[in-house]
Amino acid sequence: MNNFIRPPVFYPASVVFVDDSDSYLDALRRFFPDISTNLFFTRPQTALAFIRKHARENSLAFAPASAGLSETGLERLVETSAARDVLARDSRFAEVAAVVVDYDMPGLSGVEFLSSISSLRCAKVLLTGVADETVAVKAFNAGIVDLYLRKTDADSANRLVHFLKDARNRHCSEAGWLGLGENGMIYCDPRTIKVIDAVVAAEGIVEYYWRPEQNAILMFDRAGNPSVFLAWAENDWISQAEIVADESGPADLLRRMAVRESMPVFWPHLAFRPGADFKTVTPQTVPGWDDAFYCWTRIDSSDVGLSTLTFSQWRSDRNQQART
Repeated sequence: MNNFIRPPVFYPASVVFVDDSDSYLDALRRFFPDISTNLFFTRPQTALAFIRKHARENSLAFAPASAGLSETGLERLVETSAARDVLARDSRFAEVAAVVVDYDMPGLSGVEFLSSISSLRCAKVLLTGVADETVAVKAFNAGIVDLYLRKTDADSANRLVHFLKDARNRHCSEAGWLGLGENGMIYCDPRTIKVIDAVVAAEGIVEYYWRPEQNAILMFDRAGNPSVFLAWAENDWISQAEIVADESGPADLLRRMAVRESMPVFWPHLAFRPGADFKTVTPQTVPGWDDAFYCWTRIDSSDVGLSTLTFSQWRSDRNQQART
């Protein structure tokens, strides 16, 4: 049976908050201070126009899988349509991952608001008062809302923070490349994901993307500096070493790879190529997985291999536009 997977992808997608009360929106801003991706509206129609422009449709059209990797010995099946590459979409940061709306608004209730965008692929949260809870339960059971919260509940803000974090993660993972077979499988393992999360926290990473052509994760920090996260299981070490040997690569590299002393980073290539520059990094064991290793290393912007708008650049451009 074919094993379709989506290796990890994350970027700061947007969340829309709608409430006719300025004071309540001000309270929410304390929990969601990044105004570049947390957008606050007091006018429902203005919010609807923005959401309809930037939210994805509910059905995702996937490109057919085809043999897209041509490195000798490492042919695997992945999606290859350029239109499916989220990293090539400059609009990705404005994409609406979730909508949070107050139930009690003049002229348009929160349920009516969320019903009008039911065809759009974003998480939907309804904020209610005590008197509105019956309506909220009906809306939840009908699939109109994904979560309802009473404003007066003491833990409502914390619950909203955790829910929106998960909503953003789901939104981003659905936008990533679709892998088939073993390609990218190691990055989907919970043990590797835990390591990725640790690197993200330690290095200030704000966006990262699994790249099928390199079977590695390209990362960017808040300043837009690029880096690469690479993970290999036993079969990856064997395949990579066979390519080095077949291409008459350095014997010392093969020796160091055999004892897991060095992990070569062939980025922007998938494997060793004669004459191509590469760096080696001391590998670390993936905790709980003795025969899997990883490394993280910064790369030069010129080595990213494609033209892309980073979150740092997008936010700077957005702030510049706001000042003019």
